[in-house]
Amino acid sequence: MRLVDLEPHWLTPDVFIFRNPTGGKDWLTCKRVAMSTRDQQRLVWGDHMDPRTKTEWVGKSVVLTTPDCAWRFEGNDFNTLTVTPSIDASASGNWHGFITNGEIK
Repeated sequence: MRLVDLEPHWLTPDVFIFRNPTGGKDWLTCKRVAMSTRDQQRLVWGDHMDPRTKTEWVGKSVVLTTPDCAWRFEGNDFNTLTVTPSIDASASGNWHGFITNGEIK
């Protein structure tokens, strides 16, 4: 399976979101910078105090990362992106694996 098959979207140049490779309704996030939970929530769903910031992700199940977690990205294209170390969303019952040269492993 390729990352491009999972409908990835850049939220910022440092954060992207993609469908859970193992199926289900969840979307997973991945970032290359440390970011507080609140900042991640604002980025994904907007600021609940300002309805003008509402995003397309409102109402969708999105798994955020721990604040201090940051991955290394090589490449800026989803076809060739490598993310290290592994992405582990297993605490929420989701995928744990690797993205290597755009391939989900």
